[in-house]
Amino acid sequence: MAEREALYQKALAAIQAHQMIQPGDTVAAGVSGGADSVALLDFLRHLRRSVPFTLLVCHLDHQLRGEESRRDAAFVRELAERWGLPYRCRQADAAAWARLHRLTVEEAGRQLRYAFFQECAGETGKIATAHTLSDSMETVLLNLCRGTGPRGLRGIPPVRGNIIRPLFACTRREVEDYCQERGLAFVTDSTNLLPDYSRNRIRLEVLPRLELLNPALPAAFARFMDRMADQWALTRQLAEEARETIRRPDGRLDRQGLLSLPPPVREAILLELLETAGKQSARLVEEMERAARRGSGEVQLGETVFFTADQETVGLVSRRREAESPPPLAVELDLLSLARPLVLPLGGGRTLRIAPAEGKKEKLAEKINKSALKNCLDCGRIKGTVILRRKQPGDRMAPAWRRAGSHPLKKLCQEADVPPEKRGMLVVAQDAEGIIWAEGFGADRRCAWREDSRLGCVWEVITEGNDDEG
Repeated sequence: MAEREALYQKALAAIQAHQMIQPGDTVAAGVSGGADSVALLDFLRHLRRSVPFTLLVCHLDHQLRGEESRRDAAFVRELAERWGLPYRCRQADAAAWARLHRLTVEEAGRQLRYAFFQECAGETGKIATAHTLSDSMETVLLNLCRGTGPRGLRGIPPVRGNIIRPLFACTRREVEDYCQERGLAFVTDSTNLLPDYSRNRIRLEVLPRLELLNPALPAAFARFMDRMADQWALTRQLAEEARETIRRPDGRLDRQGLLSLPPPVREAILLELLETAGKQSARLVEEMERAARRGSGEVQLGETVFFTADQETVGLVSRRREAESPPPLAVELDLLSLARPLVLPLGGGRTLRIAPAEGKKEKLAEKINKSALKNCLDCGRIKGTVILRRKQPGDRMAPAWRRAGSHPLKKLCQEADVPPEKRGMLVVAQDAEGIIWAEGFGADRRCAWREDSRLGCVWEVITEGNDDEG
């Protein structure tokens, strides 16, 4: 029985110790199809025998791995149906979201996942994710390499708001043993096996070497992270007390009072301000501290939230940014004669690169990633002159990644949460019959690269200052 297995007992202890699930709760479980999430879902469905709650299976297809992504979604759907659980799935173009919001693809995927899970859970529901002790160990080492304090050395907390992590005390080895003992099938994300990402290198190369030094490394890490969590809790308590002593009647903080605090306490106060804007970023905290030391300037924390400093005070202000007036754009393109990459400035620190592409679809896919393949046009299907211009009211297209139908660009922007003030900056290309490509949404179905395509071009929008944080 699952109830007798080590993972089940650890997860049950976590549920009870942190009061993660109460009778009557709605729990949206994020299930990728990997071993961790399948083990989590199996644990939760058995837990319902003793704690009655509503369990939803939620899967987000990031559209980053082509056929493999579709395989994962189908696997999770079949698993939910076999176990009689309600299933929610959504497709989201994480690569396009990353470009539009100047994020790494990893951070874009994280934002899209949690937004979808929150929607499934509802206002009062909870989100269950399959983070394990092994994930926390990787996170601590990543944060250590980037330079961090006690906050970054706590690992992944078992509870954060309405997000619960029942497997936080279980190792990946225990997860795999549980799946084997229970006969649970799962799928493997092929990118997890490639040393292309920092987290993968830590998982595949660093941790195995550290375990040679100490075979009991997971237990040692758990003790260390518990101590760092206690240290951070104490720092937060001191910060709360200090904030009250430097708070002014208008709610802003006394600048000199803030600067006189011990650095860990000052950092905790700035972090709390940043979290108020829904952000977590060491870089932004550093910018906030520099502004406080100068006694002037502002740091944008969100679409409408700014940290401001003057000679007397620091604090948050909320104001709506004025929409950027996009520079005019109307460029005629000769794609059939394109012999070398064409680079065009778009404004707003963005550049469009159009590069020629030849060969069969499978050969082309070996040269560029799958996200870029979505932005590849078949020049043979283009009708008449091509004009590159700004998005206009009434524009419609049929994105190749949608199964059917054409859609207003306004609706596509709303679905992708593109802020209204940024929509006027988006560029599209049209031929004699309509839009053939749109920034962030790729090729129109009519002109998309196909199995029989031979001559095409790949479109890429490059944003200046795109970094690798997160």
